Amino acid sequence: MHYFSPVEKMPLLEIIATDKTTKETCAAAVAVGLKQGKYPIVVQDGPGFYTTRVLAPTLSEIIRLLQVRHVLVLSQEGEGPQKLDKLSTSAGFPVGTATLLDEVGIDVGSHVAEDLQKEFGVRFGGGDPEVLKTMVSQGFLGETAFYLYDGGKGKKGRELNPGAEEIFKRFRIESKGLT
Repeated sequence: MHYFSPVEKMPLLEIIATDKTTKETCAAAVAVGLKQGKYPIVVQDGPGFYTTRVLAPTLSEIIRLLQVRHVLVLSQEGEGPQKLDKLSTSAGFPVGTATLLDEVGIDVGSHVAEDLQKEFGVRFGGGDPEVLKTMVSQGFLGETAFYLYDGGKGKKGRELNPGAEEIFKRFRIESKGLT
């Protein structure tokens, strides 16, 4: 059973089945998920399960957008992650995409991105994987990548992480404009 973060907000529950998982075991896991008020889906075991294979390209593009940061999508005055969060929640995401990367953990995101690129190739390209690796090597783990959280105030008391901003400046990509 694979729950999503934050568990209290995310209704989806993946039930991962292998070739050795019985139908009875899947049915029992689905029943538990339904009792918990979740929407269970049964998926076969594989790299990234189902939702990670769907979400990973989106998160990779988020890294790329933060590398480019040009006027049409993001301002150049330091509101990149905040703007992405606002855009993604206004489009129906329950959590902003930059916040989601913080909650998942940049270290986990880096590991997943590397594994999925090995498995699926260019389909999972987008942002430069070195951005995430650099963030990890500088200690931006868990809820410390895009934002700094002010003890006890949660997401309301956060500010942009200037260290992450410096990393994105170092890996900046020049926009090729609209085609």
